[in-house]
Amino acid sequence: MHSPHTRTIFTFIVAPPLRAVMVAIALGGSVLGLPFATGCKNALRQDADAELQRSLDATIARESGSALTPGSGFQAAAETSSVFESLKGHRSQLDAMGPQAANAGVGLNVGPDLDGKAPREVILTLQQAVSSCVQNNLGVQQARLEEAMSQAEIIKAEAVFDTVLFAKGGYQRSNIPQPTVDLGGGGSGFLLNPAADKRIATLESGFEQRFATGGNLAVSTKMQRQEFGEPTNSDSISPNPSYLNSVNLTLSQPLLRNFGTDVNLASLRISRNQDRRALQGLRRSLLDTVARTEALYWQVYVARARLVSARWLLSVGEDVRALLERRREYDTSLAQYADAVSKVEDRRASVIRAERDLQRAVNELKRAMNDPRLPVGGSETIVVVDVPVDQPIRCSVADAMTTTLAQNPGVAMALLSIDDASIGIDVADNGRLPQLDLETSGALYGLTSGFGDSWQQLGDNDWLEWAVGATFRQPIGNRAAEAEYRQARLARSRSVIIYKTAVQSAVLDVRNALQDAFAAYRLIAQTRAQRLAAAENMRALALDEENIAQLTPEFLALKFFRQDGLSATQISEATALADYNVAIANLYAVMGTALERNRIELSLVDVVPSN
Repeated sequence: MHSPHTRTIFTFIVAPPLRAVMVAIALGGSVLGLPFATGCKNALRQDADAELQRSLDATIARESGSALTPGSGFQAAAETSSVFESLKGHRSQLDAMGPQAANAGVGLNVGPDLDGKAPREVILTLQQAVSSCVQNNLGVQQARLEEAMSQAEIIKAEAVFDTVLFAKGGYQRSNIPQPTVDLGGGGSGFLLNPAADKRIATLESGFEQRFATGGNLAVSTKMQRQEFGEPTNSDSISPNPSYLNSVNLTLSQPLLRNFGTDVNLASLRISRNQDRRALQGLRRSLLDTVARTEALYWQVYVARARLVSARWLLSVGEDVRALLERRREYDTSLAQYADAVSKVEDRRASVIRAERDLQRAVNELKRAMNDPRLPVGGSETIVVVDVPVDQPIRCSVADAMTTTLAQNPGVAMALLSIDDASIGIDVADNGRLPQLDLETSGALYGLTSGFGDSWQQLGDNDWLEWAVGATFRQPIGNRAAEAEYRQARLARSRSVIIYKTAVQSAVLDVRNALQDAFAAYRLIAQTRAQRLAAAENMRALALDEENIAQLTPEFLALKFFRQDGLSATQISEATALADYNVAIANLYAVMGTALERNRIELSLVDVVPSN
């Protein structure tokens, strides 16, 4: 039996997250063994008929298609471009050009906070962000409480079969006038009911036990002190007062309806399934939280890159504007100078927008972390120090699909719903049977004028009472029970459809996640090539600037344009890197292995509730 303590779930990180993205998925067993993660495989196969099992197998085969065909893994391929080969001689110089050469870490001017002062910088790694979210996120805390509540439901369902001790007592005093019978005439009457004047004190104690078969046993002892008023004639009551003690046993057992463990343990089995469902809900909450935390972390990374780019554009734009201002007396018209001023002011506005977007991204990450040291209303700003990885992902689609179907919480919860529906069919099927209940009872009695002698007489005399009976009930037509059975079968059909939908969604999610990861990896190389090409344009423009005798306004306008292009490609590369890391995090979340990837363990302990 379970202890009267509530089990809660703690999550903790035992090591830094795995930063390598070389996916090596190796899952033993067939995809049809996926219920092992939910703990309902045996129950499902016992309760579901062969047709249902074939339907579930066909769903997996149809939705997965050829993806489950065993095969070697393949690796994401980077987009090829001639830019890398043609510019390899200037690669280090080109990488140092543009906004990416500026510092996006500690010391970046992120603008004033609401109080007009610069916010305090807090350095944060990805592991620290994930750890804080797992431990403090409000959604995860809610899922923990729901799991603990489901544990209490299991205890309640088990407690139905706990032994119940009972005791009851009372005192009765009555003196009711009764008619008399005149047997000999002359007014001499015989009291018809000598017990009309009585005083009775009763005390009964015992225990009751309910069994999984549906039976109920009650064993008790009853002690009764009786004192009667003497009749008016010469007859007397003996012994008076007296002690009537007894040992009683009552047993009832359904023989048809409500008989058997399938019916009487149904609530317990459903409660256990609900506990498994709550645990899967906690896993899903953790998986979503980890993936969202990584996405928010890289969102801050991109926001800081945008701010760096905006400040760089403002800085180099002011240089061009100053140059045009010096040339206004020579060859720069008022319109050309005004255009440069407008461009610089637009870039200054872009800096303000970038500052605002960065602080919003920081606030979202703070809310997800729910760290008391980083309140959402605080003025701290977060400095992300981890950089996105760009190693190619290597994965087997068959293994990814198999892992997803085995560990995805949505699929596991859908399987539990089928098991619940199967239990409901068992109960409804039993409810169609007639009610035939067996009831037996027996008692031993002892009656003397002494309390102790009355107990001794229980074994010395043959004063006993016993009875055997049966109750039969069956509605004509039995329409209500038949309707409930039909409803239960429809409910299981609905749960099968829900399971098929869950499998379809899981397959779609893992395929989309794989495609996102592979596409994002290709974009890294492509955006990097674009940045190098834009940097080469800037380098070529700088060479022209050194060699030409006169800088025309058209040349300086072209310089504005090239600066914008280099800044945009730098942001695109940073976004592609972040998207690739987010896609990998989503892939692990969809497969249900993000917790293992980040070394997060669920530790189940029993604790006494605080209130």
